[in-house]
Amino acid sequence: MTNQEPSIQIAAAVLMGGSSTRMGSPKQHVDLGGTAMGQRVIELARDCCDCVVVSGPGDAMPDVEHIPDLAHHTGLGPLAGIEAILTSGRAARWLVLPCDMPSLKTATARQLAGSAATIAALADPANPSTPLQLPLALDVSMLQSISDFLDSGRRSVGGWLSTVNVESLPSPPMREIRNVNSPEDLVS
Repeated sequence: MTNQEPSIQIAAAVLMGGSSTRMGSPKQHVDLGGTAMGQRVIELARDCCDCVVVSGPGDAMPDVEHIPDLAHHTGLGPLAGIEAILTSGRAARWLVLPCDMPSLKTATARQLAGSAATIAALADPANPSTPLQLPLALDVSMLQSISDFLDSGRRSVGGWLSTVNVESLPSPPMREIRNVNSPEDLVS
């Protein structure tokens, strides 16, 4: 991490580092009516933040700056991607969006980004006392907590969220926050 104060107050990161095993091909490239799923989420991120990056491999979306996982946590999933984003020093706060939530609305993302809480997430519609793992907004001050969690051998975003204070914001309709993980999800 740099010792300089970030010049950007809030930036957005789109997570694209998964193996997409159930989808059978990289989720970010799945066509949704002429627009790739990852591109749709990047456009939403650009509606909320001036700086948008991709967390994942350099070829995930070649036209968008990417931040790879840190060498000692490569391949440990979304939480390792979030750690790398926070380590970049690019912003004081991050809006973190999964590439497989293409129906998320700009208003919902802006609500998260605008929260004053150190960590803000959407409430799980099935269990409102539990936050959804993604999307979320968090301050760079959470970096050490995430690094310690990963260093302990744990890697679940939900597991980490259960160890910190999270502001759960009201959840939008389920159709807006549904993940697209398989070809079957595209038709349901």
